[in-house]
Amino acid sequence: MSYDWNASITRVLKTLSGVRKIDKVPYVPMVGEDTIARISGKTTKELLNSPELYAKSAIMSYEFLQSDIVGIPTAYTGPAEALAFAEVNGKTEMINWYDYKIFMIQQGAVCKTKSDVENLKIPEHRKSDLWKKLFESLKIVQEKTKFPQNCILGLWCVVQELRGIQAYRDMRRDSDLLMKLCEKIYDSLLDVYYYAVDLLGKPGFITFAGYSFNRHMMSFKDAMKYEGDFIKRMQKEIKIPFILHNCGTAPYFEEVCKEINFIGINGSHPLDINYWIEFQKKFPKVTIFGANIDVSREILNGTPQDVEEKVKENILNLAPSGRYICSPVCSIPWGVSLPNVMAVPKAIEKYGKDPFKLRKNQ
Repeated sequence: MSYDWNASITRVLKTLSGVRKIDKVPYVPMVGEDTIARISGKTTKELLNSPELYAKSAIMSYEFLQSDIVGIPTAYTGPAEALAFAEVNGKTEMINWYDYKIFMIQQGAVCKTKSDVENLKIPEHRKSDLWKKLFESLKIVQEKTKFPQNCILGLWCVVQELRGIQAYRDMRRDSDLLMKLCEKIYDSLLDVYYYAVDLLGKPGFITFAGYSFNRHMMSFKDAMKYEGDFIKRMQKEIKIPFILHNCGTAPYFEEVCKEINFIGINGSHPLDINYWIEFQKKFPKVTIFGANIDVSREILNGTPQDVEEKVKENILNLAPSGRYICSPVCSIPWGVSLPNVMAVPKAIEKYGKDPFKLRKNQ
């Protein structure tokens, strides 16, 4: 029996719109390259070298997980964006390659000096072999599933890749230099986005990885200066809704939602379900992806029953509003048992078909 991606698209879009009458709570697992390699039996190098194989393996993996979303995880301005900068600036030796997880750059190596930042060249993604293959993979996924595809954007994550720990020193010692780097990355993000639009069409929304919005990383004022204001500028530029992803342990979710218009937030902290109940009351039009389902806790270290109870807690308390999507955060770790992974969609089938009625009966 073929997978019903049309039902998944409808489920996700209705939830984002606040429709309470859906067939069940959507499931959006965060699937990394390592998970696709694990399920498909292919190495990440094999996946990245063949758009057809990557697309086929991604679809197979998301369907295996009973997901309501599908995509190509490498099409994200994280490691792939760092690689594009490394290539155009002649520093590909800074990239470390692996068989069953994504390649990684030596953080801070591309923009080690002030001169590196000032002379940093911005990549043209249409000329990047990796990005061409990633977008071809996305195009195949979109054609086969009819699920709209685009890349995930992020700015501070690229700052960390290129400048490393020095970026935090720059905040106090050379903010102008740091802003110059942010401006260059911003221009590169627009290049990625418009390349995607040319190939895939304009998306209904974009997911933005806003990793600066964490108390353990910087003040909220600095987060707005070095990432938030760029998000607001991009929203005016491309004129589509944004979803914020932040998998940090001390996020500024309430603060950022007061400053920037997001239709959804994706995170797993704070772990207290009462925080999320109150958040939903304060921001009733913001869809919650995840809440307190952290992949490094019950899913990694617990039992299938523990996972079921955690999913049940989230569905009972948050799904009745019509704007809740079950999404364990962040990417599924390599060491998670398959019974625990599959306990999530099983729990959604058990509790997510009529969450409002279920809560009233508790």
